[in-house]
Amino acid sequence: MGVFRDLLRLAEAGARQREKTDWRENLRHSADLAEQLSHQQPASHGVSQANPFANMTMHAGMLQGSGTVIALHNSGKDFDGVPIYAVELELNFPEHTPYRATYQTVIAQAALHNWHVGATLPFRVSPDDPNALMLG
Repeated sequence: MGVFRDLLRLAEAGARQREKTDWRENLRHSADLAEQLSHQQPASHGVSQANPFANMTMHAGMLQGSGTVIALHNSGKDFDGVPIYAVELELNFPEHTPYRATYQTVIAQAALHNWHVGATLPFRVSPDDPNALMLG
């Protein structure tokens, strides 16, 4: 009986949350963000952009490898108040000589601990441009 009671409680909490949700304000906020991002420079060097379909196509054509964090610095720039970090990486891709590159990205405060010196993260690289990196 406890499971059914918990499911009912969950459904009721969801209904209460829906009643509190200001859909009009959420839609307005989404439109504001879309307008803000539309004024950004287009992505360059093959980096991910606002179009998820372009990102998936690009992701599929990249080489898989890894990057080890050598250093992490706040670049002094931010995106909507979130710092953009410059991450120095030692990159390793199959059949390629390891090399170093700097990857600039926004990192949420809660995820910053994942980017410590020595951390190894999955990266992809464009077969045409060794500086066109994508996390994942």
